[in-house]
Order: sequence, then structure tokens, then C-alpha cells
Amino acid sequence: MKLTADLPDDPTLPGLAAIRTAGLARAMPALGLGDGPIELLLCGYTAGSRATLDVRAGDRHFAVKAYADDPTPEAVLYQAFAAALTGVTDVAVPRLLAWERDLRLLAISWLDGTPANDLVKAGQGRRAGELAATWLWRAASLPMKLGPAFGPGDLLYEVGRSVVLLGAADHVLGRGAKAIGAALKRTQPKNGYPRLVHGTLYARHVLDLGHGPGVIDWQRFGQGPIEIDAGMFLATLSRLGLRHDGHTSEAAHAEEAFLAGTRGLVDERTLAWYRAAALVHLAARMLKRQAPPEAQSVLDEAARWAERAGVETVAPPVAPAPPVRRSALELVLAALSSTPATPEELDQIRKLLDERKERAP
Repeated sequence: MKLTADLPDDPTLPGLAAIRTAGLARAMPALGLGDGPIELLLCGYTAGSRATLDVRAGDRHFAVKAYADDPTPEAVLYQAFAAALTGVTDVAVPRLLAWERDLRLLAISWLDGTPANDLVKAGQGRRAGELAATWLWRAASLPMKLGPAFGPGDLLYEVGRSVVLLGAADHVLGRGAKAIGAALKRTQPKNGYPRLVHGTLYARHVLDLGHGPGVIDWQRFGQGPIEIDAGMFLATLSRLGLRHDGHTSEAAHAEEAFLAGTRGLVDERTLAWYRAAALVHLAARMLKRQAPPEAQSVLDEAARWAERAGVETVAPPVAPAPPVRRSALELVLAALSSTPATPEELDQIRKLLDERKERAP
């Protein structure tokens, strides 16, 4: 375990500075930690933006998140979740435990589960896809209108930033990314029905809690088409399968289960568009750890889905409706009406009535 003294010295994170100097118990008195030993483990850090601490104090286990920006919207979201998910047992999100607005600190409950990307690596791809699908159906039903609006325009902006990063790293990557961006601009979908979206639904943000999925890391949430989250989840599966040959098959199983589980919820062409946009974003992010060639396969996958997004979906031909088989009662009434029944109707009446006699006890 890392000690408090090992925490980053980042002046943009006032909460982290307070924990370094005064300790967590004093920085967040609402937690009621007392004078007992506290173990802190830095499990996530982005300089100048945020840090996440894994906290153990006695028999308590929770997370503390320190931000450079005001985390009030996220705190309010957790409170809204607590109300909206009362009595719900199939999904879970963290609970808000304490909140120090001036220090930009949040303490939330710890969800102990296996991330979906680790399920794929462990040969449980289908389970990973099913969990993510379960979450999307539940999210689509939540009556929560919190967060900024997201739409294709926002994703195109992110694609543009990624094109610049890819081009700066490698001219071949930049040229390919620019072509994908142009294709996505031409095929930009309508901004569909807004729902609560996570914003960065990577596979690692979906946890297997045993009884269902848990979803963590909500700092980028908003209101937008459900395909935003579906596309990002599938994009991270694609990246996982492309980077590790041994996981390709399980990533495919996860995708199959996810698509089967979300049938009727997402639009196929719109999903292809958001998936392509997410893949361009992920290709640019890979530059932080991998050399440019490592991002090429992800960018190639993005081009494939961008092409699908531009293909008009052709509805299958509609077969002619079969002749309506009127009920025996309707035919009898027709036969007894002022308009005589036709010979064909009389013949069908006899057959139907004979069938009723045969079925009678």
C-alpha cells in the first residue's frame, strides 16, 4: 500500500494537497474516520485533472476522488442515482459518502467486482457483453435529466482533436484519421433521443458484481443518444481484441452477446458511426503509451466502421400479407346477413365448424 506521503504533489488538486498535509480524516471530517490507521493507495491519476484513492480504514473500504474542477455535478448525480435506483438489485453505481466542495473531494462507496475487460481476458467474453447490455437497458429507463447535452457534434469535435494528435505523431496515421473524420462528418447522424449516458463507457468501467453490473467513473456523464455508450463499449472491445491476439475470440463473443442483448435499443447505423468515432479517440489515446504503429490497427478498424455508418440500411422486402382468415362467427354472420355468403365462404364455414366439433370434448 502507498502511504499518504507518496501522493502526487499537484497544486491543481486542493483536496489531494489537504490530504497530504492534514490527513484524510481531517480533510473529510464527515466520514467520521477518527484516529485509527488509514491506508491509501493511488489507483488513478491524471496530472492537473483528477486522482482516485483506494481507502481502507478499519473494516471500511471506499474511494476518494480529488478533482481540479468542481465535482458538484457528479455528487448530485450520485444522489439522484440513490433515489432512482431504490429497490433496484440488478445494477449498481457508487453511493456518495461525503463531499467537500471547497476541496473538490468526493468519497464514494467501493464497488468490488471484476472489470469487463478482465472478464474477456479470463475467457468470459459473453458474460462481459451481457453485463454491459443489462446496464444500457437500465440506463435507458432512468428518468434522470442531469448533465450537459452530448451529440454527434461533440464527438466530431473530439475526432478533430484526435486527428491533430495522430497527425503530429505520424503523417500516415494523420492522413488516415483525417479521411475517417471527413467520412464521419458526411454521415453525421441526427441527435437522437437524449438519455443519461456515461460518456466514457470503457469495458473497464463495467464491473461484474455477481448479481449484475456495476458502473464506475461518472465524471463525463451527460444527456445523449444511448449509442454513445454502446459505441464506446464496443470500441474498447475492438481495441482489446486487436492488441492481444489471444483475446480476439473472447472479445468477439462479448460483442455478440452485447449486440444480442441491446437489440431493439440501439440503431445499427448510428451505432456504427459512434463506434468509429470512439475508435479514432482510442487510437489517439494509445499514443501515450505505444508507438504510432500500435495505433494503426485501431484506426483501420475505425475506417471499417465509418464505412458501415455511411451505408444506407436497406429494409428487407415486405412479403405480401396472407389472406385474412375470418373467424367462423364472422362468416356465419355474413352468411345470415342480407348479403348471401359466397360458395367459398359457405365451404369455409363448414370446415371451421367441423374443426370445432372435432376439438370439442
